[in-house]
Amino acid sequence: MGEIIDIFNEKYEWIGKEDRDVVHKEGYWHQTFHCWILTQHDGKNFVLVQKRALAKKTAPGKLDISAAGHLQAGETKEDGIREVQEELGISVESSRLIDLGIRISSSGTPGVKCNREFCNVVLLEDNTPLIDHNLQEEEVSALVEVEVEDGLKLFAKEVEEVEGNALIEENGVKRITTMKIKADDFIFRLDPYYLKIFIMADRYFKGEKYLAI
Repeated sequence: MGEIIDIFNEKYEWIGKEDRDVVHKEGYWHQTFHCWILTQHDGKNFVLVQKRALAKKTAPGKLDISAAGHLQAGETKEDGIREVQEELGISVESSRLIDLGIRISSSGTPGVKCNREFCNVVLLEDNTPLIDHNLQEEEVSALVEVEVEDGLKLFAKEVEEVEGNALIEENGVKRITTMKIKADDFIFRLDPYYLKIFIMADRYFKGEKYLAI
């Protein structure tokens, strides 16, 4: 048997456990963890986005959440912090997570009846230098810093392209380069999820309250 995860009804009430492949095939509601990492340096504010590995079954090479994954059976939102260490190679305490609430996501992909997720969305401020991250090869091909102001303009469709510093790790050798980014480089989401994240990042860095997805 593969990875076992909790399943829920549409009211987010626990109804049991099931193999992850079965969950996706049958369209059961389940939990995921979305951690958006915020960082500051040189007087600027950034959101980290990861470029998915080219070998991924779904959305290979697309840009998305800093670190994310499925919560296993019995895990809580706080347990999801392991995804940050596994994918980006940094160790952080779950007490540092800033809760944005639950995002409801329902989508279909080839071979999946309907992918129904309760996404636990959090922010994490962490100022680890970009070069000090260690990317999980099978999951992440690059980690990119997107300046908050640039992200707002990009997802508000005020500009077509922005540029950010990117960490790439190949054959155990890390290097920093620049990467040009368009909105179409991100995983398609019907709702303005990415714009909302950059709005929340902007509010966070300004010291404003009432952060929610």
